[in-house]
Amino acid sequence: MSQPIKTEVLVVGAGIAGTTVALELALAGASVVVVERGAVCSGSSGLNAGGLRQQFTQRTSILAGRATIARMATFEEEFGIDPAFHQAGYLFLHNGGRHGETLRKAVATQNAHGVNTRLIGSDELGELVPGINTEDLEGAAYGPTDGYMDPNSMVAGYAAGARRAGVKFLQEAPVSAVEAAGGRVAGVRAGGTDIACDVLVNAAGAWAPGIARLYGGGLPISARRNQIFVLDRTPKPGGFTPLTIDLTLGIYLHSEGEGVVAGYAEAAEIPDPPAAITLDWDELPALVERLWHRVPLFEAAKVTHGWAGLIETTPDDNPVVGWTHLENVYTVAGFSGHGMCLAPGLAPHVASEVRGRQPELPLDIYRLQRFESGDVEPEGVWGGEAISRGTREVPA
Repeated sequence: MSQPIKTEVLVVGAGIAGTTVALELALAGASVVVVERGAVCSGSSGLNAGGLRQQFTQRTSILAGRATIARMATFEEEFGIDPAFHQAGYLFLHNGGRHGETLRKAVATQNAHGVNTRLIGSDELGELVPGINTEDLEGAAYGPTDGYMDPNSMVAGYAAGARRAGVKFLQEAPVSAVEAAGGRVAGVRAGGTDIACDVLVNAAGAWAPGIARLYGGGLPISARRNQIFVLDRTPKPGGFTPLTIDLTLGIYLHSEGEGVVAGYAEAAEIPDPPAAITLDWDELPALVERLWHRVPLFEAAKVTHGWAGLIETTPDDNPVVGWTHLENVYTVAGFSGHGMCLAPGLAPHVASEVRGRQPELPLDIYRLQRFESGDVEPEGVWGGEAISRGTREVPA
């Protein structure tokens, strides 16, 4: 048994949420320990498509996404790691109807908060994605300052910054027990080490409900299959295609080297999520068929490889952020596919709340209590950049 550790804040999970919150807390002067069941970025954060956007429907999410993208300009200078951010833009394809109306309202809200998104037609869409079939499309919402990056590099950068700020990381240290009494968590056992803490931050992603169960709590977060395939063709050789989300076909794609990464916009739930899942190649034929329809050049493409992981979703596609169940347990999980976009932008405000201060950005839309009170406003623009085909429909 390792020697017991005492810390002000114990963060569970070393993905994008855990590393960014730990960094902000340490910069504010708190002592912080992060425990991770595997290695840093070994869970969902390292297995997604890397999209960064500001195209959300609600003010807090828009501003959080805006803050995340703004930080990309100085990321390498600040953390010493190139996040490989390509500001190639973001497209939401639609064929009118409810998707078109949702995007129209979303663009107006984004513009009101300083984000220069716009609605575009088939001609401009054809310039952005050469060879695209627009016969069954009415247009798209376009965010020219959005883009995508390498998730592993981004999390590694935040983790390096957190270490320099004094955060201690315990890797290969799964949480096996949580000691709670008198409405508070006193400490946890992780990887054979007992850790006493003043505050427990649950940033365990798809595994966050399991952490909550250890102290008798529950979270409305579901783990879902995440599959991404890599093709050897691209609509824009020598350039970068915008991250393109097709709301009519339920697929997405963006440039990756001389090819593209692509996946589904639906996901099958995985009960009691394991530490890792394998790629299911049976899902590939239907994806390729949809890709052929949207961009006919993919008929000649070959799939070179792919990978699978888990994504965490909530009923309204917004995360759970705030104090949960016990006096000193704070949850920041359930990002529903847009943790890379939101977590870095939200982290300073989460850190303020954890330290007992009022955050500058209101976090009310993310509270757990919304599901009990019925005060739920779903994220109207689909949020799952890295989810795959299954039983879950694209949100309206």
